[in-house]
Amino acid sequence: MSDSQREAVRQKALAEIALLDTAPEREFDALAKLAQRMLGTRMSSITLIDPERQWFKARCGPLASETPRAGAFCPVVFETEAPLTVADARLDPRFASSPFVIGAPNICYYAGVPVRVMQTGGDAVVVGTLCVLDDKPREPCASDVEVLSELACMAEALLEARMAALHAAEAAEDRRLTVEHLERERRQFKQAERMAVMGSWRYDLGLRAATWSDGIFAIHELPVSGGVPNDEIMSFFPEPDRSAFLAAVMRTLNTGLPFELDADLMTAKGNRRRVRCLAEIEVTKGRPVALMGLLQDITEQYHMEQKLRQTARTDDLTQLSNRAEFNRVLDSRLREADARNTEFAVLLIDLDGFKDVNDALGHAAGDEVLRRVADQLRAEYLSSCVPARLGGDEFAVLVPPTVGRGAIEALVQRLLHSLRIVADGPGQIASVTGTIGVAWSGGEARSRTELLRNADTALYEAKRTCKGTACTYSGASDRRTAG
Repeated sequence: MSDSQREAVRQKALAEIALLDTAPEREFDALAKLAQRMLGTRMSSITLIDPERQWFKARCGPLASETPRAGAFCPVVFETEAPLTVADARLDPRFASSPFVIGAPNICYYAGVPVRVMQTGGDAVVVGTLCVLDDKPREPCASDVEVLSELACMAEALLEARMAALHAAEAAEDRRLTVEHLERERRQFKQAERMAVMGSWRYDLGLRAATWSDGIFAIHELPVSGGVPNDEIMSFFPEPDRSAFLAAVMRTLNTGLPFELDADLMTAKGNRRRVRCLAEIEVTKGRPVALMGLLQDITEQYHMEQKLRQTARTDDLTQLSNRAEFNRVLDSRLREADARNTEFAVLLIDLDGFKDVNDALGHAAGDEVLRRVADQLRAEYLSSCVPARLGGDEFAVLVPPTVGRGAIEALVQRLLHSLRIVADGPGQIASVTGTIGVAWSGGEARSRTELLRNADTALYEAKRTCKGTACTYSGASDRRTAG
């Protein structure tokens, strides 16, 4: 694909999310502020790039609401689709003459990562960036990009939620509950996204004793009046985080390099918290005299990130994996199969007669059929498989290598039988069956695209032969076999 074609794809995806020139939204503002605070910069933004300009959906610091695209930093990330860090833009020939460097806001340091959205076909497309900026130079470190990448995942989940909400709002009454659910999740995200309590500490290497700020006592749920429990400090960290913390301390003492570590902490009252530990050596007259650092309670942020990842990977109606999660697992299985020289099967399932259920009995009945299909895909005999709803009435199942070619036929036939579902309503009955296309990895199918194309070919061959049956793609001879 040429550069112009890629640009067209990106601009199409940007238009589909309908976010340009919209009013500020608290969840995007909170995410930009979180990036600014976590990386300690003067500025941050969530930036969208259209053909002529970069527009800030959220921004912190002295940034205009939009600027020309030419000479800016974020379009480089947008065009290369890769992270970018610039330690001192004044010394970088790409940006030294940029109006944003020689004039306001006088950018020196920049770190940005792509923000993507998933298209209907399952491919991720860059529509903008999440970045932090400063008017002072700064030596980039790997953790800057790591933190931004994690936050970009949250931004992408917000965009996915927004797109889903837009589609739902345009749909009929049967989608109303889905829209309300998405809005509830958005409100929950707004409430949960905030910085946790922080405190500072110092450990005197000579005295082998620590001093804590009030914030550290609060995180440990200890009274300030009781003093620092120097002999018990490490007992607050359960294993394996205790060993990881001690190892990080030793590396810092041996190398002089600071460390940052996320760990579990059990408070004096027995409450488990997630904390972020930062430390560096304090040097006096060329000699290390202490370790000093910060402890940040990130429990709410940590749990929110876990929940957000789960939400972003799950189909709301069926609680099966969604298309994005299915693609992620499929890519992982392909890598494993290639490394171990094994093969596995993919089943693509299309429901026959589903439209008749919606037409005759209503969309509520159709939703119930989809949930019943999901229940069948969670049956015990499929416990080693990975089921997913790809969208509409299309489902998929990843069958592990432990189910070989000799056993797949029985599994498929059992599944076909279980997908014969009868839905009834006032005076009417409608039935649904499933048609299955089977494809095996390996051979010509070494990528997700090839494997799914083969399964799709087999699926439609089965439909042409007889709905409610299965067909296996045979890549070696380019034949299809129905069963």
